[in-house]
Amino acid sequence: MTAEVTAERVLPSRTPFRIVWRLGLVAALVFVASFIWKEAKPAVKASIARRTLRAHHEEIVFAARESNLDPCLLAGMMRAESSGSISAISHKGALGLLQLMHSTAVERAGILGLEAPTKEDLVSDPLLNVRLGANYMAYLLEREEGNLEAALVAYNTGPFRLARWVREAGSYAAWREERMAAGNSDVLAYAHRVMRYRDEIARRGYFETAEEREEPEN
Repeated sequence: MTAEVTAERVLPSRTPFRIVWRLGLVAALVFVASFIWKEAKPAVKASIARRTLRAHHEEIVFAARESNLDPCLLAGMMRAESSGSISAISHKGALGLLQLMHSTAVERAGILGLEAPTKEDLVSDPLLNVRLGANYMAYLLEREEGNLEAALVAYNTGPFRLARWVREAGSYAAWREERMAAGNSDVLAYAHRVMRYRDEIARRGYFETAEEREEPEN
């Protein structure tokens, strides 16, 4: 009788310990999984970027040549804008691989001598989207007198808004200095992200092939 009572008293006392042990094990597994993902995340993103570039390689090369842009820059913009998803639509209505507003796309199409695209065209025709985005970026580079950072800011926020900010600050340099000091500029962060992607893509040599590089004549 005494042994049975003792067993009844001891066995229930193990239950909280088991629960705590199991919770601890789950927490440890979650921690390990999150650590592994944190370490693997850059490699996963790089792998996605490589697949994106392969999937849209011809479109990038064609559009870059047509608008006299660095294909690495165009690829970096695509990665930042849509991660290579042709069907991407932002909450503001920007469409496709290079996240074009419809009105901008229609304007650029006219300049290229193309028919005005529909919104559906912009999320279904990758070459059209990239050609229009490249043409727009080339225009912004000319507008900003070759200042790539400023052109990317304009691409992200709109050239007229950037012009207003610059006018209020007195100059682009003054506006940039204010935003860098504040450390809270999403548009500058976007520009720097694109330039970082461009440099990474150039370093990996995605577009360094004989067919895509103009060889000097002897």
